[in-house]
Amino acid sequence: MHIDDVKIDDEFKCLCPGLTDDELRRLKANIISDGEFREPVVVWKSEEILIDGHNRHDVWWNMDGEQRKQIAPPRVLLKEFASREEAHNWIISNQLGRRNLDEKQKSYLIGKRYQAEKKDKSKNLKPGGSSGNVSSGHSDHSKKTEVVIAEEVGKSPKQVRRDEKFTEAVDTLVENIGPEVKPEILNGKEITKKKVMEIAELPADNQKDEYDRAMGRGKPSGGDSFDPAEWGGMEPVDDPVIPEDVVTEYHVKEMQAAFNEVQKRATALKKAIHELPDGPGGAWYNPNAMQDIMTCYTNLMNTIKYRKPVAVCGHCGGKKCERCYQTGALNKDQSEALREGLEATA
Repeated sequence: MHIDDVKIDDEFKCLCPGLTDDELRRLKANIISDGEFREPVVVWKSEEILIDGHNRHDVWWNMDGEQRKQIAPPRVLLKEFASREEAHNWIISNQLGRRNLDEKQKSYLIGKRYQAEKKDKSKNLKPGGSSGNVSSGHSDHSKKTEVVIAEEVGKSPKQVRRDEKFTEAVDTLVENIGPEVKPEILNGKEITKKKVMEIAELPADNQKDEYDRAMGRGKPSGGDSFDPAEWGGMEPVDDPVIPEDVVTEYHVKEMQAAFNEVQKRATALKKAIHELPDGPGGAWYNPNAMQDIMTCYTNLMNTIKYRKPVAVCGHCGGKKCERCYQTGALNKDQSEALREGLEATA
């Protein structure tokens, strides 16, 4: 079978984490540089439906005639499935087995799997339903679906149920805003799972504005006070990395969100100051006053820069100590001091 004859199923493609436009361009550039598609695509043999390799398929379709002459199409690996449910579950298991999934991508897939297995189990428990396995590899009907999945993926049943809520929220925003939000949510760091679920609970007409605001593209709501939650920043981590209560690099990135948004606002403030009238009748004509203002602005930006959390505390390993003021993280000043101290004693 040739790659050009493969069919695309929207439901199956939705299960595979997509790439942003920039990531697709980088993938295409890497394939052109390598001179080949290193990995094959997987196709459901009897249905001719693409099961795995959607991003590579997209790259192939976006190549021009000259590029296609230089690079052979992706190899097609044929695989048979007894039903759509079996193919659906294979895609999820295959994706979850990959090491390059980040937390949001993994949560989305776990939520999808939970939805599918709950549906299968409910169907099989009806009068006349099959007494076979709920899904391939599962035969213990005494355990709840979320317990079985939790044991396999290394999470708690509560986290599995929360992953389902996150999956529902992503699908809601895709439906109400557009398919472009899915790779932004799952591949980006700008918005947290908690914020995604909060936006999905809003009326459909309000979701896009709130989503853009959370991504740093929209206008902030009225008021002079800074609310980190308004921009998707500094919210509690949904799924703390084990061991519990130990700060990790994931948590540090969450802590940085508020600093990033304050810096954006401060930059916008500088632009607004420069756009004020500066002629003879302007309020900012006094050069001494302007110099004082810009000095204060520079001090503000330096404070933001050097107080922003940049690393897990090297003194306690994220367990929180007096050196990091019980935060588990070091800012730039502290991190540089620690590094200099280590270098001095090396």
